[in-house]
Amino acid sequence: MFDTTSRREFLHRTAIAAGAVSWPLERTLAAGPPAPLSSSPVAGEESTGAAGCAVFREVCPQHYELLKLRSAKAHEAIAASLRQADARPVTVGAWQMRNQCGGQQGKRDNLGRMMDAMDRAAREGVQVLAFPEMCLPGYFTGAAGTPTEAARANHELADQVGQSECLKQLAERARAKRMVVALGFCERERDCHYNAVGVIDADGRWLGTRRKNPLSPTPYDLESFTQPDPAQRCAVFRTHYATVGLSDCFDGEFPESVRRMRLMGAEVLLWCNAATGNVATGSSNRLHHSASYAQANVMWVVCCNAVGKDCYGTSLIVGPSGEPQVMLPTDQESLGVAKINLTLSANWDRYRQRLDPKWRS
Repeated sequence: MFDTTSRREFLHRTAIAAGAVSWPLERTLAAGPPAPLSSSPVAGEESTGAAGCAVFREVCPQHYELLKLRSAKAHEAIAASLRQADARPVTVGAWQMRNQCGGQQGKRDNLGRMMDAMDRAAREGVQVLAFPEMCLPGYFTGAAGTPTEAARANHELADQVGQSECLKQLAERARAKRMVVALGFCERERDCHYNAVGVIDADGRWLGTRRKNPLSPTPYDLESFTQPDPAQRCAVFRTHYATVGLSDCFDGEFPESVRRMRLMGAEVLLWCNAATGNVATGSSNRLHHSASYAQANVMWVVCCNAVGKDCYGTSLIVGPSGEPQVMLPTDQESLGVAKINLTLSANWDRYRQRLDPKWRS
């Protein structure tokens, strides 16, 4: 078991070095002054004798506390920045929705739950809201049936932009709530069917879609959906509150697409997912991607995943520091909310001026 006195002393020294003691640390130290640093090895550490060098074969337990400490300090820095005269505040949200495939009735139920979620998010002050991939019809995976059954269901439940009653209702609710909404659906255009993320502006206008590109190399995507031209691997839209880039699950795992969207002016990446895996343990996959995209591009990332059956949740919101501001459970339908300051992502010349020359234009 990790020596708690050693942990307190370590955190105390870390906070002093950073120049401030945050409230989580004050609560940790409330039990009393830190004891001298223990000479006992922590979990995962092997003592190596007089040399004083430790060998670890697992994550040093101090990092679990330090992650919370860094997240808290990032919260404090954002809150302080929002008090400045040049602040550009926007409240963003991720609705971690339960994935449900159930034909036409299931789609109607999903639509009702999405409308309710927008109402709830509006009460929390959310101005930009991301839903999961294919949330309107439900994302068809092996937990629901075969790839052939998936293709049939996806095509039967597809929506045509400008004709779909479901999309019209969502646009009306977005206008009523003055909310920008990114949502996953199956888009039909002539004989093609796309796994798409659509974005609605705060006045109810349909701004456009990001068609999943590339598709996941599995029969559940390849047999259901049309893959767009490789040149169409980014989508950026200027909304009422911010300029947003869109990613659709697997296609968000390609950093060159995200970098291109940043160069096109995206301030916030809305990444809609129905990522599958071990629900019991969750996954760090989206955490690692989101943090690296946010830090390397000095942008905000709202990464929304589905929950239920084989979808592992863990939706998160990350700021330009790369530290998570919000992270949701692996198995619970829930709403993540963060008030961000777009001024903090306005200048990323530190990176932009040093890009490979072929990326500068």
